[in-house]
Amino acid sequence: MPPSKRALFLDWGGTLALTKNNRTVVDTTGHPVLMPNVGATLARERPRFDACFIVSNQARVSKGEISAAEVLRRFAWANERLGRPFTDYRLCPHADADGCDCRKPRPGMFLELARLHGVSLSASTHVGDSEKDRDAAAAAGVGTFVWAREFFGWVTPPGG
Repeated sequence: MPPSKRALFLDWGGTLALTKNNRTVVDTTGHPVLMPNVGATLARERPRFDACFIVSNQARVSKGEISAAEVLRRFAWANERLGRPFTDYRLCPHADADGCDCRKPRPGMFLELARLHGVSLSASTHVGDSEKDRDAAAAAGVGTFVWAREFFGWVTPPGG
């Protein structure tokens, strides 16, 4: 029997966390600044899904600008702050030139999480803020893609 679980896949930067110059904006305590309406929207929408994942390109890791451990700490902090909506998360530490299968717009992160958690990609949704997000969802066979501005109800994109 094919997997039947529905998942909500979420991009990190520009979707869940505020970014500036491709860097996550952090507050004075070092925690990420979350985008508007993230908490309320996830509280409302998360129950519609069996699982919820963060899928994020993090090329700054391969450049030595941030550690994978720090990125994962930020994901874990957001998970606690938002009431633990995330089932799991993945980051791609590579640059575009590396040609890995996990870097969006390639589908590797989606395929791995779906396999590990028994998720039906065609029954799932991905929320993101870039063409790479949309293209990765299509490459993975994710049934629905929603722009972050629509999902979270931003009249104009924050900072835009």
